[in-house]
Amino acid sequence: MSDDFKTEEEQVEAIKKWWSENGTSLLLSIVVVAGGWLGWNTYQDNVRATGEAASAVYSQLVEKAAQPAAQQTDALKSEMIALAEQLKKEYSDTVYSQFGGLFLARFAADNGDFDSAAKELNAVISAAEDGPVKLTAQVRLANILVQLEKYDDALALVPAQPDAAYAAQFNEVKGDALFRKGDLAAAHEAYVAAKAAAQESGINTQLLQRKIDSLTSVELVAEES
Repeated sequence: MSDDFKTEEEQVEAIKKWWSENGTSLLLSIVVVAGGWLGWNTYQDNVRATGEAASAVYSQLVEKAAQPAAQQTDALKSEMIALAEQLKKEYSDTVYSQFGGLFLARFAADNGDFDSAAKELNAVISAAEDGPVKLTAQVRLANILVQLEKYDDALALVPAQPDAAYAAQFNEVKGDALFRKGDLAAAHEAYVAAKAAAQESGINTQLLQRKIDSLTSVELVAEES
């Protein structure tokens, strides 16, 4: 599997920043519809209160998830699951609900429950607007589908022209799916594209280079035999 699940906190923080910068315009369109019966001031106060409450729960979740793996006890994991479920259930009309779904998918994947992880990610994809939340869920679902040996389904989630911010991740999972299918040449090409995208984004490329080197060795052996 790619490193997607290892960097969840960093990616969710990036999503949260995107929402804070772009959410106002989205809320404004909602207000145009809601204003006729709820009133601008009341609506604004409700949105602010809900957002602050959800943000507080989310901050607790991120703080706990950021603790070293050695300190991730069963009790702490249960607390994190409860917080993620709270975000989903109590703040279903906010983007924080989708954050909760991303975390629940991670927890399920960490426990090897890939079917549950896929269910959570599909729910996020269905609920999210086009943008980083949906793209994050899509690339992670592709990784899960590779684990479930549903390689064609994983490849179907990879855009023909991935967003630059996600090109490395999508191309890497594309390479993983193609490798598992036995298409080594195409997998090698995907990994090379992933490495190039990662370098442009300043992402560590050591794992990708190992995958490229491994495929190169396999191809050389095949040519010599």
